[in-house]
Amino acid sequence: MTLSPEKPEALQKAIAEFIGAFEVVFHYDWDYTSIMIGGEEPSFIQPGLTPDEESEDWGARGALLEKYRNVVAAMKAAGLSPAFPFPIENLASTQAKL
Repeated sequence: MTLSPEKPEALQKAIAEFIGAFEVVFHYDWDYTSIMIGGEEPSFIQPGLTPDEESEDWGARGALLEKYRNVVAAMKAAGLSPAFPFPIENLASTQAKL
């Protein structure tokens, strides 16, 4: 992967913040996360809530989603796209979202 030399520190900061938030939700706060994931939203990443609602009962989730969006914006600015481990169009659950 080749990164644009124009703003590598912005991408590095976004990635570091995202990984920190990801680890809080999916490792350090796993007991609470496992309870909350059983939710009724369409997806964890796009729950159909306002940013305030995303953090209302679960501050770590709102922070994770904020940092996720920062990473996506930094990646787009650097000309990068997500790299999935397999073709996501092969998943039946993604057909309606594509």
